[in-house]
Parts: sequence; structure tokens; C-alpha cells
Amino acid sequence: MKITGCAVRAIAVNFEGVMPATHVTLQLQTDAGLEGIAYVSRVGPRNLRAMVLVIEALVESLKGADPTAVEAVHAKIFGNNLGAPVSGLERRAASAIDVACWDLKGKAAGLPVHKLMGGFRDRMPISANWRLMPGPPKDVVARHLEDVLARGFRAVKAPCGLSPLDVAIDHVRFIRECVGPDVKIIVDGNFQWGLRNALHFARETEECELYWIEDPVAWHDYAAMHEFTGSVRQRTCAGEVFQYEHEFSRLLEERCSDYAMIDQDLGLTGFLKVAHMAGTHGVPVVNHLAPETLCHPLAAVPNGLIVGLVPWGQPLFTEPMRVEDGELVLPTGPGLGLEFDADVLEKCAV
Repeated sequence: MKITGCAVRAIAVNFEGVMPATHVTLQLQTDAGLEGIAYVSRVGPRNLRAMVLVIEALVESLKGADPTAVEAVHAKIFGNNLGAPVSGLERRAASAIDVACWDLKGKAAGLPVHKLMGGFRDRMPISANWRLMPGPPKDVVARHLEDVLARGFRAVKAPCGLSPLDVAIDHVRFIRECVGPDVKIIVDGNFQWGLRNALHFARETEECELYWIEDPVAWHDYAAMHEFTGSVRQRTCAGEVFQYEHEFSRLLEERCSDYAMIDQDLGLTGFLKVAHMAGTHGVPVVNHLAPETLCHPLAAVPNGLIVGLVPWGQPLFTEPMRVEDGELVLPTGPGLGLEFDADVLEKCAV
């Protein structure tokens, strides 16, 4: 099987009318008639056209290559002729191709990607990661929590770092009051608090029994993360903005976080490398965004902890992710087990 070309589009969708987002989709074409798919997010309006062009250029450089040789493809598109790794926008573009190659590898083998990668489990705990920022009236928050629990979720995530500290603390206490003692609550500090305020937040929310506190300080402040992790009762999580394996290596070696959060920017190949690295340190891993694709490496390794569902990409696909009793049921179809909704790609193209 050889790569022959691609179709790349910018698509604007809105999950249930409450979560708008614009994504860039990739359909990677081959001479075998199989097509690998992927999408990337967090692409601002100024960079949409650039992202499309970079993906197209990278695919052009891969024409004739075997997409199932994922390590060879990864090595080519995540580096350049000078030996220096790519970064930023180009790395995100490369990640889409890596994901699509894994999709093709699974389709060629007739197996789900998570089975190809290791097949440790076929169900994963999952959290509902939307509409829980402080701000809305409490009755609105309560109704949203009632809704996600009715959908089968047993974990929720609240991004609180952009709110005043006292508001964030009150918000988390209210969530615990609404969901009771058995639902996991994740809090994201959004890199905003600094060490002193982060410690204050942790002390004031101890009785809430948080599942973890994520990114309480600046992403590059390894020393503060190390001190915070060693000082609080709650578990901590970091890594979502890292694009390189060596950044995770330092995070793990210096014991800066209890859990490692990995983004699709590393591709599925890079995600798997970091997950195995974290496993040698006894550190569980979680995904940052792209749950439809990153659930596969998470389910493949023993130290995959939970899938975080930010559902803004869900309208792109013909079927939603399947949640039962607090768990994601992994796809059983070949590849990623995903299919783009052709009508959505047509009607919602930017």
C-alpha cells in the first residue's frame, strides 16, 4: 500500500449548540483504495489556511511511502533535513498524518488501533469535560451535571484557573455537593495560579477529594510543579502543552506530576513512546483533547488512566463515542473505528 494524496478541509461545527469549534480534517488516500482519517484542533482563523497547506505539503513529500510503516513515516515528518525536529504548527500538521497512518494500518490488518498497539483493555473510564467553567448560575451548573450523569459519566472536569480564586473554590465545592461522593472531580488550573495560590486552592478543596489538580502553575515552571506535587494531598497532572518526548522526560524524572497528560501533537506514535516512558516511572497517562483518537493508545497500555471527553469534534463523525456506566466502550471496527460524516464535511466547510 502506498500514499497517493489527500483531501484536507477546515470544518466549523458546534456540539449540541454549546461548544463551537473549527477543525482541520485529513483524508489520507492510498493506491489500495483505503483511506485514513484524522483531525486537528486549536487552529485559529489566521492559521487555518496555513494548516491546510502544511498538511498537503507533508503528504506530498510522502507520496509512494507505505503508511503502515508508522515509525518510518513518523521519523520523516517529525524531523527535517537538517536533523532538527519540527515544532508548532508543522508538528500539529504532522500529527494528523501520523494518526491517519495508524488508521490505515489498522484497516489493512482488520484490527482496531488499540489492539495493534497492545490491546491492554477494550473499555476505559471517561470524564465529561465540557460546560463546567465557573460563571453560569448554580441552577444551570446543577442541570448540566444532572445531564452528564444521566448520560453515564462518573467523572467531570471543571476548568477553574481563569476565575478568581474564591470563586473557583466555591464552584468546586458546589460541584461536589451536586454529584455526591462517588463521582470523580477533576480541576484544571489553566496555568494561572502560581505556587502560593495553587497551594491555597489545594488546602481549601481537600474535603472535595479531587481526582487531580491539573496545571496549577506555569507549564515551564518545573520547580513549582515539583514543590506543589510534593506538598498537597491531591494528585497532580501536567504535560498538555508539551510537543517533545524530552519535556516529558524531565517532568517524570523530577517528579513534577503524579499523572502525565499527552496531546495529539506528538502523534499516536509519540503518544505511545511517552506512555511507555511514563510507565517505567510508575506514572499513569491521560489524554489532552482528541479523545476519538487518543483513546486508542490509552487503552493499549497498562498505565492508561482515563479518557477526557471534550466533545467539540464529535459532530465530525457518524457515530458518537459510546459511554456505559462511566466507561468508554472502545471501537471494535478496524483502524480508529471512525467515519467522517460526509454531509457535515460538505455543509460545514469553512
